[in-house]
Amino acid sequence: MQGAMETTSSSLEALGREYQAIAHNLANANTVGYKRRQSSFALVLAERLGGASVVTDVSRLTGGSVQGSLQVDFAEGRMVRTSRPLDLALHGRGFFVVETPQGPLYTRNGVFRTNAQGQLVDASGRTVAGEGGPITIPTGVSSRSVNVATDGSISAGGNSIGKLRVVEFEDPTLLVPAGRNCFRAPAGTQPNPAAGTTVHQGFQEASNVNVVEELVGLITIGRLYEANLKAVTSQDERLKSLLQVALS
Repeated sequence: MQGAMETTSSSLEALGREYQAIAHNLANANTVGYKRRQSSFALVLAERLGGASVVTDVSRLTGGSVQGSLQVDFAEGRMVRTSRPLDLALHGRGFFVVETPQGPLYTRNGVFRTNAQGQLVDASGRTVAGEGGPITIPTGVSSRSVNVATDGSISAGGNSIGKLRVVEFEDPTLLVPAGRNCFRAPAGTQPNPAAGTTVHQGFQEASNVNVVEELVGLITIGRLYEANLKAVTSQDERLKSLLQVALS
């Protein structure tokens, strides 16, 4: 009886984490470069359902304890043309590098601007790394005159001003979300130059969230949560019956 209660409690906790992941995905469905979160619990559900998108028999899924560790889906989002010269999108496995006092962070969000010093920065004002240091657009040169080649080389007013540092990881699933659509590499994990990634000027990479799939996930989680709550109620009633028999 105790084991059954612990199993159900574990399932409810995993369902709660999955609900939070789905809610976070839906909240960021329109965030540039966002990568959807999913829990290992969701992957187990898909496996047990045999690829079905909607649960028709929740009793198939209520047995066994399932953990819900968070994972990031790094599948590439579609490119959206903006024609804004400092909007950059990546095609491939690479990441832009932004510098912070706590070390480099990695992002797929290429919505950039310039700061008061003319340096290329992200929406939070953090410096975008170039291969030779910060990239500075000369005073008096309009952003309309900035040209970014597919290899990340940047020129302004006909003069070369640097090259974006674009990197990739052998196993990107090791990256840890660091907030503001960025990731941090764990200690001992070093990036490599992203030789197979191309840079596209005047584009943004859309979120890889599929809203319809996330909403179906919410329905599934709701049904499973209800089924597990019923199981808790049933187990509680059986326990009360056993106690009454033992005390009589």
